Amino acid sequence: MANLNEYDITKNMISQIKLMSKKHPKKKFINEDKENDDAIAITNDSKFGQNVLRNQIASFKQAVHGGAKFSEENSENAKSNPLVFFPKTGNLVFSGSIPSLADLKFQFSLNDVTGAPYIFVEGLSLTEETITTLNKMKGFYENWKDEWFAAGDLLDKLGKDEDN
Repeated sequence: MANLNEYDITKNMISQIKLMSKKHPKKKFINEDKENDDAIAITNDSKFGQNVLRNQIASFKQAVHGGAKFSEENSENAKSNPLVFFPKTGNLVFSGSIPSLADLKFQFSLNDVTGAPYIFVEGLSLTEETITTLNKMKGFYENWKDEWFAAGDLLDKLGKDEDN
């Protein structure tokens, strides 16, 4: 009789999860509010420093996963770039994907209250390699935040330039 009860409990949990997923569709990447359409794409342009974007991508690939992919620089749509600054909120967002891990997409947000990176994936097998990569990503995120907070002069300057 206990098995039937456990079965019913499990069945009910699965039903609730399905119901919740219908009510709350998959979360998309973090986007700043619509009023923050003044996003600035941080690129390899010398006004941002010496190859800032290229160095961010190379560091990620070296520390986390060499097969990571990042969108191309896009001057038409700043928010579609891999490294974007939002002057009104002072937030910096870095994003990309790792195709070999079920096309896992990741996003780092400098000012996120969780203090953790976000991942978006469907059907990822939690192998030792996957867990190791996720741990590397978490460590890289911590260092990434620390480096950007320490070098906040660039972000401060960008925010002030937008105010003028």
